Amino acid sequence: MKPIIKKTSSIIILILIVALFVYYIKNHISDFNNVRLINPLWFIPLIFLALISYYLIGLQTKNLLIPLGVHLKEFEAFAISIVTGFYNIITPGYGGMAVRAIYLKKKYGFPYIHFLSSFAGVLVVNFLISSLLGLISLILLDIYYGLFNWIIFFIFLAFFIPTLFITTFSPKFKETKYDLVNKIIKVMNGWNLIKNNKKVILMAIITTTGSLLISAIYTVISYHIFGIEINLIKSLFLASIGFLSIIISITPGNLGVYEAIAVFSALILGITPAQSLTVAIVWRIVQMLVMFTLGPIFSYILIKHKPKVHKYADKK
Repeated sequence: MKPIIKKTSSIIILILIVALFVYYIKNHISDFNNVRLINPLWFIPLIFLALISYYLIGLQTKNLLIPLGVHLKEFEAFAISIVTGFYNIITPGYGGMAVRAIYLKKKYGFPYIHFLSSFAGVLVVNFLISSLLGLISLILLDIYYGLFNWIIFFIFLAFFIPTLFITTFSPKFKETKYDLVNKIIKVMNGWNLIKNNKKVILMAIITTTGSLLISAIYTVISYHIFGIEINLIKSLFLASIGFLSIIISITPGNLGVYEAIAVFSALILGITPAQSLTVAIVWRIVQMLVMFTLGPIFSYILIKHKPKVHKYADKK
């Protein structure tokens, strides 16, 4: 019953959010009429930047799996990132991550416990870098534009301090006589295998930072399409909040939730809801074009893919 309840709750929340957006648009239609599209050709670089972003996500996945014994090819890692994004859109929660876990298990015999370790690694690095760059951008906004928000500051801090502690001090734990506790310990110790590999952590930081900067450039172009000019500091602030929003994955593709957070964060910069919501819709269009074009194709390619025998497979 729990999956049914979760799915029903996700649908109800999505309907409520969409209803609120429709209500807002209906009552502020004049604001949207003032938003003008400059040149549709700008969609081309947006699609290109989206592909680069997913490529970097794939590199991050490939890199974090190395200490756990899985060595993906670059194209395979890129395809996995696209397929993960595709299934995240069509399923609630982290459906895409479940598909990724099943793929690694079927093709490489990769244990689900170790997958959770790699997934934890992705979240830790993403939250660490996005919260750090978020704090830096917020401080710069205060210095140069007098824009500051204590709520956002403490949200960034709430992500930064724990993730910095985890990447710096998390110890290795001994297993106990309790199976459930041991499973949690295995996940934590799997993360330690990742954390203790300095080269892997450095590469993860580089790819995450690159992905965030790509997202910031994407944001600048998205607003420029509608004649709204924002600089890299403001776009980095918005991109950092967008990265943190993945933790609230309660609807398919975070639909509605991402838009709500984008509108709220843009208000801090003096950007109207009509402007930020229009830009968020553009992101959805670009995302759908990429995911629904490449998602099914790469799903088929990965199903047919036959990697070399892996050490986990040898243990079966």
